[in-house]
Amino acid sequence: MLDCGPMSELRLRFSDGDQPDLVVGAGVHALGRLPTGLGPVDAEQPWLLRVSNDRRGLWLTVAEGLRGVHVNGRPVQHVAMLRAGDSIHVDGGELLLVAANDGRAVAPVIAGRDPVGNLRLVLRGLGGSHHGRSLNLEKPRRIGSAADADLRIDGPGIAPQHAVLEAVNGQAVLRDAAADVQVNGQRVRHALLQAGDQVAFDVQHRFVLEGPPPAAAVPPPRARDGNGDAADEVPAGGRRHWTLRIPWLLLAAILLSAALSVLLLFGER
Repeated sequence: MLDCGPMSELRLRFSDGDQPDLVVGAGVHALGRLPTGLGPVDAEQPWLLRVSNDRRGLWLTVAEGLRGVHVNGRPVQHVAMLRAGDSIHVDGGELLLVAANDGRAVAPVIAGRDPVGNLRLVLRGLGGSHHGRSLNLEKPRRIGSAADADLRIDGPGIAPQHAVLEAVNGQAVLRDAAADVQVNGQRVRHALLQAGDQVAFDVQHRFVLEGPPPAAAVPPPRARDGNGDAADEVPAGGRRHWTLRIPWLLLAAILLSAALSVLLLFGER
């Protein structure tokens, strides 16, 4: 699975800046050596990497015999699953898988908390010294190099308080982030996170937010009739769904069966 939450678009960004972003739509995208560096190539040309986007998710395939390919600092020899925010190093260059993160404005801080819902949100390490470590969001978590930080990370560019991550009524909010913090490959200062989002502090320290998907929209209240009772919903066009007519069909079948029984009992002998 792609495991990265709702996103409008995924793109591969080239570190050299000369190559425009590659939109990673459905299908197979081949990358090879071009005169200007690494870039997309046709199916007939030699390729180094293939990125496949299908119903299973997003997958990276490495050409046979190619060495030195790394995803988030970890070597890949054949196949690897990708998620938004991943950094791919190959042939001396870097590719960054970027998501648009549309609609990620910070949610308003609402008074009161949902401790049970917040416990279901977990920040899990993907790279760096915290790989595999999990941290729940039962309380606001201060992230940085300070000795008393809830998540202490070290590095030349890590501030004592590099960011704050907290849960408000079951939603994760990243705020007061330093300039180098990325969510799904995009630099942010404040963001509303969703399950599957990848958060990177500096290059080495990568985490994924795990938790339930966003709550489904609450259906509108049912219409009320003149007596204040809930009325049956009628779709646009004025016709009721066939399932709402089942009781009448059942009653008609019972009456017809009764009529046939009377004819059989008292009919012509």
